[in-house]
Amino acid sequence: MTELKEQESNRTYRGNCHCAAFVYEVDLPEIKTVSECNCSICTKKGTLWVMPAPEKFRVVKGAEKDLSSYKFGSEQMIHKFCGNCGTAIMVDFPNGPPNMKIALNVRSIQDLDTLKLERKPFNGASYGAQYEPPAHRGPRPTAKIEGGKLYNGSCHCGAVTVAVISKPIDETYEDTIIDCNCSICERVSRYPDRVHAHNAYIWVKPDADQLVLSGEDDNIGRYTFSHRILAKTFCKTCGVPLTNQFNPLTEEEYNALTEKAQFWHKWSKDKHPVNVRVLHGVDLKSLKIHHVDGKTEHQPGYVNP
Repeated sequence: MTELKEQESNRTYRGNCHCAAFVYEVDLPEIKTVSECNCSICTKKGTLWVMPAPEKFRVVKGAEKDLSSYKFGSEQMIHKFCGNCGTAIMVDFPNGPPNMKIALNVRSIQDLDTLKLERKPFNGASYGAQYEPPAHRGPRPTAKIEGGKLYNGSCHCGAVTVAVISKPIDETYEDTIIDCNCSICERVSRYPDRVHAHNAYIWVKPDADQLVLSGEDDNIGRYTFSHRILAKTFCKTCGVPLTNQFNPLTEEEYNALTEKAQFWHKWSKDKHPVNVRVLHGVDLKSLKIHHVDGKTEHQPGYVNP
């Protein structure tokens, strides 16, 4: 009888990475609350967590062993993400209590409106040694910005860093700061019928000469999809999403684009947007964020696997 009641109270959720190499299902009571951790890696990734019983989680496509894994600090947690598209999927707690062995990033769950969820703060930053932001190891940007400020940023492990020269990125910032609802940026947005972030990006759009992305090429993931106008860069070691990098196309590829896609490809050539979450010293709560309907703007639309 108890098992029957549990089955009745649970519903099946389906989730996936953006490129659909990894698809899963999980049985949970209706998701109404999530854990929002303020630790160094959760802040950079913007992850939101639920903790299902391990036996309620099952892989539909791909294999958990094929996800990229990242450990740091005490190495008691294994952060797993798709090595192709960078989507954060889950954390394993091998030494955790029986029903606290895994946590799932709800941003990877299909058709879940995360803005309707109660977010319970978790002070993960208070555990272990204080995180030391990695220093930028590349050159400075070449742009000259009157009243500009140099921001350094990085993935979590420090294999990939960024430097941005910009007007102060705070409550006085006059250029647009974007929260986009397209399939990779978001998968249920702040408005009805929108779908919220796989990767929880918050974008500013500096010119290409205002930003330097630095790291060994083998450490930088570049994920393209749909029209392949831009490459979403991320660290292949720790999975932190970083920038939107212009993706050169052949003449044949460009001519095959729609007129609107050609416009965006031209516009993107001299830009290098960066995910504000990875910049050191930026107070995300102070920013005036504009919500952009990329889901409608950029077609064809994303189809959940």
